[in-house]
Amino acid sequence: MSMEAYALCPRPLAGVSDWQTGLDALGFDLQLRGTAIPPASSGHLPALRRGRASGFECALIPFPELKDTYPETDFAGSWPCVYAFWFGTIAESIGAVMAITACVKLVDGLAFYPEEGRLLTADQAVRYARETVPAAEELERQLGPGPD
Repeated sequence: MSMEAYALCPRPLAGVSDWQTGLDALGFDLQLRGTAIPPASSGHLPALRRGRASGFECALIPFPELKDTYPETDFAGSWPCVYAFWFGTIAESIGAVMAITACVKLVDGLAFYPEEGRLLTADQAVRYARETVPAAEELERQLGPGPD
């Protein structure tokens, strides 16, 4: 099953190194392995965490598309840059949560997790990641790592 989440940003990230700096500043152990990020690329963004694949799908989408998909959600304004993330495994979800959090923290954006109905400020996204990642790691320990 594929899940989705979004980073709503006032501006795009400068590049992979900018994003990696944000991850490192938050103490997240995710290493982005791609050479380009949206809009320069679209699709699978490779990443490693603890020696295992933790990449995810990532693309830049138009804000009106997100707004049309979730008309009941108040996105607190219009956003010129929306990164969409898709992930299927627990490892991918951990990577995506970390990446989304670093992204919105870097540009003071919002994180949107539609399955949970959560729209989070950058600081709330950091708290959410710090709570969610250990729970996901425990679930992965119980269920096994799944496919690489």
